[in-house]
Amino acid sequence: MKRILLLFLSALSLLPAFGSHPVVDQELRHVGEVLWQQPCTAEFTLTNKDKRPLYISSMRVSCGCLQAKASADVIPSGGSATVRLTYDARQMGTFRKEVAVYFRGDNTPLQLAMEGRVVRERLAVDTLLPVDMGNVRLSTANIEFEQVNRGDRPVQEIEIINTERGNYTPSLMHLPTYLTAECIPEVLHGGERGIIRLTLDSEQLPDYGLTQTTVYLSRYHGERVSDDNELQVSAILLPSFNQFSEAQLSRAPRMQLSEENVVMEGIADNKKKKLTAVVVVSNAGDTPLSVKHLQVSHRSVGVSLGNRTIAPGASTKLKITLTPSMLKTSKVRPRILLITDDPAHAAQTINIIPK
Repeated sequence: MKRILLLFLSALSLLPAFGSHPVVDQELRHVGEVLWQQPCTAEFTLTNKDKRPLYISSMRVSCGCLQAKASADVIPSGGSATVRLTYDARQMGTFRKEVAVYFRGDNTPLQLAMEGRVVRERLAVDTLLPVDMGNVRLSTANIEFEQVNRGDRPVQEIEIINTERGNYTPSLMHLPTYLTAECIPEVLHGGERGIIRLTLDSEQLPDYGLTQTTVYLSRYHGERVSDDNELQVSAILLPSFNQFSEAQLSRAPRMQLSEENVVMEGIADNKKKKLTAVVVVSNAGDTPLSVKHLQVSHRSVGVSLGNRTIAPGASTKLKITLTPSMLKTSKVRPRILLITDDPAHAAQTINIIPK
């Protein structure tokens, strides 16, 4: 009897998995605006967390305008497969297309869906709101607060449009203490435009110079942070010279740069691992010039300064290196910031222009 039971259990272990679904990375994909009669696709990754393989028995689409294809019919234990949906986009307006994925031994399907909006012409929205995040478009993903004095509360606005048919409530995740966000209106109806208003509290900035952070736009309930929904925020806080007398200000150091916009050519040349340039920093004032902080906006940029203190009439070299391979995925414009004791150039930016 015991041997029969063992044989029965062994046979069960060889049977395909029943009543189990894979884990899907996202059950609903927002594809945003798509052009009329230009087929669009959405992909879903299915991962089998079970100890036995899963078998896709069939897939049933919601209409003949939708095609569904799986990269494999069998998902091994610990493995993954991709389901690709293709919509023909022959009908104008918003759409939601679904597929029911059935697995052997289970009558309850896994439901996957793609949403979007078919438009005849997309140029105006693409130009005004170039940042495509699927169900929404933004005017920018890089917000900069320039030349801020302690005590200021500057405001920057991001234009946003809801490209889907349903209501959408914009919200920003991982806001630092020095930033507050307000969405106007609070809820965007399908096709409606609005703004995200960011206010900077300069009193909360940790130090003079460049402060950078990353915040994330929540595009749907349960959204997680990723490269796809990130926004870069930077602020430059100027040092104060209120304690200086008029006599001191008249004898202050005066910084001069050989160039403020540095063009670095060779981005397309794959053989060049690093590009280099030199900027001459001079002091045309009557007292020594002190470079208190030297900051870069992105890790692709490297700098070294010959001297941090420059005597009147003297100069030094600022050597710049740029690593093109690190720059490709950056949403931040490469630049260098010098914080000095020159009241006229307390925060001096050198822009890096890759070509």
